[in-house]
Amino acid sequence: MMSGILKKLEVLSRRILFRAIAPGVSSGNVPSSLPVDETADSILIMRQDRIGDMIMTLPLIRRIRSLYPGIRTGIVASESNRIILKYEKGLDVITYRKDPGGFVSSLLEARNFSPDAIVDMHMHDSTTSFVYALFSGAEWKLHIDRENRLPFNVRVKAPQDGHIMDAFSGLLSGLGKRIETVSMHREVTLSAEETGFAEDFWNRSATLPENCVAVNISAGGENRRWGVERYARVCSCIMELGLKPLILYSPQDSSSAEAVCRSEPGSIISPVTPGILHLAAIIRSVSMLVSPDTSVIHLAASYGIPVVGMYLPFDPSLPKWYPWDVKSEIMMASDHNSLDSVTPEMVSGAVRRLVSDAVHSVH
Repeated sequence: MMSGILKKLEVLSRRILFRAIAPGVSSGNVPSSLPVDETADSILIMRQDRIGDMIMTLPLIRRIRSLYPGIRTGIVASESNRIILKYEKGLDVITYRKDPGGFVSSLLEARNFSPDAIVDMHMHDSTTSFVYALFSGAEWKLHIDRENRLPFNVRVKAPQDGHIMDAFSGLLSGLGKRIETVSMHREVTLSAEETGFAEDFWNRSATLPENCVAVNISAGGENRRWGVERYARVCSCIMELGLKPLILYSPQDSSSAEAVCRSEPGSIISPVTPGILHLAAIIRSVSMLVSPDTSVIHLAASYGIPVVGMYLPFDPSLPKWYPWDVKSEIMMASDHNSLDSVTPEMVSGAVRRLVSDAVHSVH
């Protein structure tokens, strides 16, 4: 309850700040891209949200920098998702913080960066993003063309009924050059320390990663939890296919992970990872991932790992966050409150189909 109150106070403070520094700002008639005689030598991208969002944005950032050689590129990241950018060279990262002092400090960083254009990657109104846009002094403030109350002065017409990457690439095309999503450099970069961590684990387990199917039992919300018994039944199917289940989990779910392994001897449990990049090093060589909708899906997809994903119904007015550009099977629940309508038999059938596809592609 207290966290909900604090969130409302945070949003209220952003709106008060917006009203204080944006008198007279009006949407009016706005262009759908930068005018042809305008160029942005520096851009600031708003991505102050979750890890999965940053994983999806990373290949687009790289594509922009290749299309616009020499462009100064900055990004406003959250304290959690900036880790995805740890090894990206020449990228200015401003960390969004919720505490008043940290927030004002990050606004000053945005002001010092002095972008020509700022691009809000959210598919909804974000008062926070608009406050950054105004405070940064950016001439051009880009947002997707939806019904919005905030007066961004470039409203980009981008696809809104397909995959989220179509919407993202369309929005960024508003900078002046078409952003194609084919042949993108999408893998999250790792260091020798993280890859060495994974190698040590695989050596200790005496298991080849390509013989493993990673099964992630953790998710960000209670309505995406699926239960020990259900995951155990899927692990049983995986072993019937001659593969080993590798159980992935968040620290708070360690007892559930151990329960799955006890129920299905032969399963192996992932080591406790110091961070998301160490987890990336573990899963980048497995043969498949089974997971509820969470950032792990997008992490696996960035390495080309086939995915069986369990999803709650999407908002029909927004683009879809399916695994992108990778073989996948989507198991959609029938309501927003629970994954219970997705059965172990459905997930196991999807695993079998992807394994069969992989065997046929080899031959």
